[in-house]
Amino acid sequence: MNKNKKKLKIILKNLKKVLKPHQIVFLIILLVGNTYAWFVYSNKVSSSIDAHVRAWNVLFQSGETVLSDYYNVNISEVYPGMGNYVDNLTIANESEIAASITYNILEARIFDEEYVTEEGRIDNHEQVQQDDMTSAELETMLATDYPFTITFSLSQANLSEIINDVTSSSIFTVNVQWPFESGDDEEDTYWGNKAYEYATDYPLEPSITLRVKIYVSQSNNNQNNQNNPPEPNEPEEPEEP
Repeated sequence: MNKNKKKLKIILKNLKKVLKPHQIVFLIILLVGNTYAWFVYSNKVSSSIDAHVRAWNVLFQSGETVLSDYYNVNISEVYPGMGNYVDNLTIANESEIAASITYNILEARIFDEEYVTEEGRIDNHEQVQQDDMTSAELETMLATDYPFTITFSLSQANLSEIINDVTSSSIFTVNVQWPFESGDDEEDTYWGNKAYEYATDYPLEPSITLRVKIYVSQSNNNQNNQNNPPEPNEPEEPEEP
């Protein structure tokens, strides 16, 4: 212990000879800042594999046929060998009308690569670009083009109406997996380095962000009945005398 103290005194003495007082203060601030950044980074890594559960209770009002809401997913940290990331949204139908569920991926950012789909442009009232993907195309790319997989799923697409206060529900799930070895060493190395560099350069930013729009619509039978009411009976022609 005494040896360590002597070494520390020698280091501080040499620093005082080389550095001016204001430079020493700056060095201390820099060290404190880096320590805080590492603390934040470490906490984000430890909390990035949590499962999130949210809920949306759907209730159609008079005249409504389609309800929609935005679903944002922010994944703090991804890396090879990470645990299974799961983000769930439970959708319950509290209406006296059966419903069906669909979704569109509007935007995605993977580290520093950003994508906006055709559906995303339209939702933002923007002009669709020639190289924009559709939601379905982006969903396929996210599931196949990286050493990690990002998948979207619905436990069921159709919900029955509420019966005796019992609701029908579906779970919309976003799942991210990155096995320690995906089978492609070159891809693992490239994207692993990219994930590390992004987390280091932007410790307070999520590594992956996703923006999805979910639609709950009255089932086709109900919509058809409501949108196409039965035609009134034609009046009978009077009999000739």
